Amino acid sequence: AEETPSRFQMYRAGRSAGGEEISARQRAHIADLTRRYVARTEGSQRLTAAHRDALADPRAAAGFRLDWKEMVYPIVAIRSHGAYLWDPDGNQYVDLVNGYGQTFFGHAPEFVREAVSAQLAQGFAIGPQTALAGEVAELLRALTGNALATFCNTGSEAVMAAMRVARTVTGRSRVAVFSGAYHGQFDEVLVKGARGGTPRALPVAPGIPAEAVANMTVLPYGAPDSLEWIRAHADDLAAVIVEPIQSRHPAQQPRQFVAELRAITEASGTALVFDEVVTGFRVHPGGMQAVWNIRADLATYGKVVGGGLPIGILAGSARFMDALDGGAWSYGDASYPEVAPTFFAGTFVRHQLVLAAARAVLLRLQAEGPALQAGLAARTTALVARLNQDLDRRGLATRIETASSWFYASFAPEDRLSSLLYLHLRLRGIHVQEGFPCFLTTAHTDADLLRIETAFAESLDELAGAGILRGTQAVAVEAPLTEPQTEIWLAAQLGDDASCAFNESISLRLEGPLDVAALGRALNAVIARHDALRASLGPLGERLRIAAGLEIDLPVVELAPMDEAGLERLVRADARTPFDLAEGPLVRAQLVRLAAEVHVLVFTAHHIICDGWSMNVITSELAACYGAESGGAADGLPPALAFGDYACEQVAKRGAREAAV
Repeated sequence: AEETPSRFQMYRAGRSAGGEEISARQRAHIADLTRRYVARTEGSQRLTAAHRDALADPRAAAGFRLDWKEMVYPIVAIRSHGAYLWDPDGNQYVDLVNGYGQTFFGHAPEFVREAVSAQLAQGFAIGPQTALAGEVAELLRALTGNALATFCNTGSEAVMAAMRVARTVTGRSRVAVFSGAYHGQFDEVLVKGARGGTPRALPVAPGIPAEAVANMTVLPYGAPDSLEWIRAHADDLAAVIVEPIQSRHPAQQPRQFVAELRAITEASGTALVFDEVVTGFRVHPGGMQAVWNIRADLATYGKVVGGGLPIGILAGSARFMDALDGGAWSYGDASYPEVAPTFFAGTFVRHQLVLAAARAVLLRLQAEGPALQAGLAARTTALVARLNQDLDRRGLATRIETASSWFYASFAPEDRLSSLLYLHLRLRGIHVQEGFPCFLTTAHTDADLLRIETAFAESLDELAGAGILRGTQAVAVEAPLTEPQTEIWLAAQLGDDASCAFNESISLRLEGPLDVAALGRALNAVIARHDALRASLGPLGERLRIAAGLEIDLPVVELAPMDEAGLERLVRADARTPFDLAEGPLVRAQLVRLAAEVHVLVFTAHHIICDGWSMNVITSELAACYGAESGGAADGLPPALAFGDYACEQVAKRGAREAAV
């Protein structure tokens, strides 16, 4: 069976973004971006390089591409507060990674710092029980509705404990999970499925033996076939683990699917486990169990509840949680633990500083109520709607998915160079990481959201200018001016007369029946083929701006029958009419009718984009396109070369010559 690709693979050694397939314009853009990015974040690059020999850091190689190797390093945070991070170079970032979802109230919220500081003054002994454990467990029970809770160091540990407990209680070994979900970083849950054949699990990364995942089954999330498989094998399943809303697929919210899972697992005695490490306390004080009104047997929590400190929580019904401590019993009577417990321990579980932070967070959540999450979710929904409107305007197919207060998008299917978007955003002070969801916090202001939108639009504009993530709408692409173009631009600044001296014009006499509409379509087809004909220069004339689409009108001018003198006056007037080099278009046309079957096409373009040889190409292609438009056959023309690529190559060659001198 074919393996499904994993979305958690960090990089492939030596991977290039396309090698020779990258155009000259795109290479020039990458070089310019590298220069600006490294200059702005030099401190982060320097620290990463300085410690590479001592620190084995997977994030330091995340997103590795040979084509932009110099920009492959994480942003180092020297300070954080609220919605912001500061790097070694003093740059401030609006943080959208936010601890991969754990930061809900902003970085280092004052009420958490006060709680931790107060506990720090009392000490944090490891070994003795802490009074905080029982108090936090009671708060958890009140907010989530779970009967019992226990503490771990991470969400991964909580999921591992859930699987062990489920296997202990049911006496079964097999566990079913769903593709696209993330359940932590221990061997058994680092799995992917296989397409076709019997559902099974495959290791997601090197170093995980196949036998380590032999008791796992990976199924498509939300698929009816998955329900059928679980129904058929329910008596063999210790647990079915669900990430109710997958962090990287937030638009997929199959409530009815999960409700049917609850019915199947309840009938078979299988543990239904909600992995709420991300959704817990972010979507609602009671998590997805409260939102969907579906009660799981076990639930895992982490991230938000720690207030910035590391924590994992396993909670659930007494039937399963009793496997951790033997069940309830009392002092002063004949009661005793009646359930044989499994092993579960950890030196730093119930750490007093962590529990102090968790208590502060839970008390704040309890005081604020569900309106807190609902308000942040509404702001997130509005932000994502505006971002998606921008994508739609550009003709990009990708849509940003959202749930509650996070959102996720992958532009990889749209453009092989889409990873550059995340570098552009960081360059503009938005801290994001490719492949990870973006999370908002209660600390983000409306000004922060506007800053995110602006950076997003500017980044896409610049990428489109390099021919990356262009979409299908008329988004301008930029290219450098060649040396002759620069000379023409400078000469044209002397005035309209000087600029008009560069007007290139041809008059094509057309005799016989003429389909005027087909001629207009043919002319625009030629313009669509050649990016130079869609160019303008902007107010400063530093770059060639090439529109993705341009259609010009073909007005028909009626003269007296065979008025050759009138035609001559029209052509002279056209030659004296200046083009707006900054705004464009730099081409125009008009059709002069001298008789019923005698027409003259007057086509004019500025020499900065069109020379005499170009006119030969245009007339030849116009004939082919007119034949296609009027007769319905294909024009038979090969793809046209891109002038923008040619310009980049010429500028690069000139730079090489100057460097050699």
